[in-house]
Amino acid sequence: MGRGSEEYRLVWFQHLHKSAGTLLVNLALSNGEVLYRNHANGNPKDEGGNILPLWEYDSEKLVSFIDKCHADGVTFVATEHGSPDFSILADDPRVFLITCLRDPLKRCASNHNYAYYSGYSDASTIREFAAEPNVHMSDDYYVRIFSRKEQLPLAELDEEDYTIALDNLSKFDLILSTNSEHMDLPNSIEMGLGWTGIEKVDRHSTFGDGWRVLNMFRRLQFGRLFSYLCRKDVASGVASLEAKYERDYWLMSDIFDRPQEATKEKLV
Repeated sequence: MGRGSEEYRLVWFQHLHKSAGTLLVNLALSNGEVLYRNHANGNPKDEGGNILPLWEYDSEKLVSFIDKCHADGVTFVATEHGSPDFSILADDPRVFLITCLRDPLKRCASNHNYAYYSGYSDASTIREFAAEPNVHMSDDYYVRIFSRKEQLPLAELDEEDYTIALDNLSKFDLILSTNSEHMDLPNSIEMGLGWTGIEKVDRHSTFGDGWRVLNMFRRLQFGRLFSYLCRKDVASGVASLEAKYERDYWLMSDIFDRPQEATKEKLV
């Protein structure tokens, strides 16, 4: 089970938007993990309903938060809106760090379809959507998350950030991938976390959601509703964004495809 102590294990999930995150949160729940009393899809919230900015916590506050989770019996935490200090988390033997990666362009396409049909964006093309101020569509999103340069206004990335991202990922206990060429996802989850029953939990798919149909009908968005019912992919031109995620593709290749020795040499 990795670094987590036998007495107490806090699974800390760095949730990458539209990368099977809700599936893993629901799987954690179905396997008896205890989430923070107030939470939004696993992200802890305060009494006022605001998501705790764990990515802003210094060492003292972050350890204090882990202590509170321990005292309250919380065994699963997700962070989707920012990147906490991974070094502090990795140094705490109670924490079991996990994340799940997806092909960057497939993630972008899913993000656009989800936002468009959920009413979060009116951008009808992937180019328009990518131009909106949205960290989840930022260049090299994975490198930003794991180098902790994901907050707006976005700073420019460089090769040092790539090295930091790869080094931070090396601190994780379990890195999952939705790509079947990388792993058998259900088996990897069971082996790494002891969780089973992935086929029975809600995957939070964009299409086939009755609430989205109802909301589009209420908003009189009949053209959008028709496209939704026809399962039209509004992100059909996503391949044109490939250069925007070059470092992300390299990151996934370093993690899943390249020999371990080559990855270690890159970090030296």
